Amino acid sequence: MVIEAFAVFFTLLCVWLTTKRHILSWPIGLIGVALYSIVFWNSKLYSDFGLQFIFFAQGIFGMFHWLKYREDKVHTKIEYMTPIQRIFWGMTGMWAYLVIAFIMYFYTDASAPWIDSFVAVFSLIANWLLAKRKIETWNIWILVDVIYIGLFIFKELYLSAGLYAVLLILAIKGLLDWRKSYIKSNYA
Repeated sequence: MVIEAFAVFFTLLCVWLTTKRHILSWPIGLIGVALYSIVFWNSKLYSDFGLQFIFFAQGIFGMFHWLKYREDKVHTKIEYMTPIQRIFWGMTGMWAYLVIAFIMYFYTDASAPWIDSFVAVFSLIANWLLAKRKIETWNIWILVDVIYIGLFIFKELYLSAGLYAVLLILAIKGLLDWRKSYIKSNYA
């Protein structure tokens, strides 16, 4: 429970900074990722446990990518995906979800293999799109956050469920703020 509480704190701080397009969101997020790997292992949410290693690598990439495309010393530039990118990521996500869910269902003792796999895969895609500064990342995070709230309540990870309720609010805020920033940057 103590590790989960620290994971919640660092994740919340990370996402709040992300809504502000602040570069420090990435190193703070790395701490949350490391702590959540322990929480997910102990809860037998293996897809999410494995996801933390990928999130860690994406966090390092995202930090350097945001630094490369920053508007000023602390804020990054943002953009929309092309229609082809949207189709590609949607199809890739569904294919990866089905493969991982099948493996988790038939070859592990995962406690919620279908839901866990879905949120793991689409969290991975959302995090990649976040690193690439795509506004649509927030739409995916909103969907994932809603599902995670239910999953964590089912697994009796109430702090994490509470965290994801707050993350849902922050994802909505992030979407609105990023859209406003995009309009301001491109049409002012």
